[in-house]
Amino acid sequence: MLFIRCSFCHQLVFRPFYSSHKAKHTELRADGQMTDHITVHPSGRYQGSLENVPQVYYHAKCGGGTGMPEEIIRSYLVNPFLYSDRSFCCGCNDYVPTDELFWVETNESLLEYKNGLKRAYIRRYGAPPPKREV
Repeated sequence: MLFIRCSFCHQLVFRPFYSSHKAKHTELRADGQMTDHITVHPSGRYQGSLENVPQVYYHAKCGGGTGMPEEIIRSYLVNPFLYSDRSFCCGCNDYVPTDELFWVETNESLLEYKNGLKRAYIRRYGAPPPKREV
C-alpha cells in the first residue's frame, strides 16, 4: 500500500511520510497533552445520545477534573479497545493510569468502565476488533 489512513486526522498519507505526519499529531502541547488523539472516523463513531454516558472524570490523587472530548467518547463506545489504560489528567498535566480516574457522574473507575465495554463488545462480536496500524 502506498498510502495509509491516519488514525488521527483520517486523511490518506503517503506511507514514506507517515512517520513525520504522525509525529505532528503526537507532539506534546504546553500542558503535557498530545496535540491530537486517535479516533474512529466520524462516519463510524457512535451516533446515539450521550445523555447517560459519563463525560467528566476526576483524579483523586491531585483532585483535578477532566472533561473527555465527544469525539473520543463516541470513538471508544464503538471500539473500547482503541485506547490504552492511561488517560490525560488536567490536574497533573500528564497521562495517568485509568484505575486512578473516576467518572464524576457514577464514581466508577475509567478502567472498570472500559473493561465492561470490552466484555460487552466481545459478547456481541466474539473477539476484539483487529489491530490497526497506527
